[in-house]
Amino acid sequence: MKKQWRDFTWLLRGEMYTMRMQWFWYLFYMALNPVLNMFLLYMFGGRGNQTATMFAITGGLAQGLTISSMLTLGQNIGGLKDQNAYEHYATLPISKVTFLLAMATRAMIFSLPSFVIILVVGASSLGLPFHPSLLTIPTVFLAGYSLAGLGAFIGFYSPTAQVASLATQVLAGVMFTLAPVYVSLNQLPSFLHSTAAIIPTTYVASALRSVLSGVITTRTWTDLAVLGAVTLGSLWLVLKKLDWRAGQG
Repeated sequence: MKKQWRDFTWLLRGEMYTMRMQWFWYLFYMALNPVLNMFLLYMFGGRGNQTATMFAITGGLAQGLTISSMLTLGQNIGGLKDQNAYEHYATLPISKVTFLLAMATRAMIFSLPSFVIILVVGASSLGLPFHPSLLTIPTVFLAGYSLAGLGAFIGFYSPTAQVASLATQVLAGVMFTLAPVYVSLNQLPSFLHSTAAIIPTTYVASALRSVLSGVITTRTWTDLAVLGAVTLGSLWLVLKKLDWRAGQG
């Protein structure tokens, strides 16, 4: 375990080091679109309605996590495959689990600044008081890991970087427009009610609304359990697919 932890910290440091020259634009992109959508939804339906305002803010948070954790990690992994970068990692005395956890943790960490920006801008500008529970931080981390795991799955199962890029962009749009993220389930067309149950952001947004309002219910624990299952399931599938050899992973 000591070696695994040492390997993980060094791999994570390397992943963080690669962002040193582009962190500003990365953060700007991760926060801008969700903030704009949040204000758009607020102007067209949230004024004077605290429930709609809460959906607008938590929807922006869920969208930011989706872009930061899922979309960027999937594209990054696809790019590494095209460059045959895994042949380099194959020469290192590290396990695939450690390597994958380091990449997922980097994606989750880089989702946190945009999350804070969206939350602060939304709460201060839209005037919605929050009563966060003790589950807020664990929920944000679990949501980030679940979406990062999904991004890793897309990246490793896509044949090329271009396919990974297109797949993550298409899926990202689906995940925060065809699920009860910015609006309640009842406001979605009836044919989306069943499909929303298989979209992870349904549970991300629901859990965020619960922990940020301080109202913990059975549904909250169900949301967290689903996110945990998505995290473990996606990472397990990635480990089955991951092969250090070029053209095999």
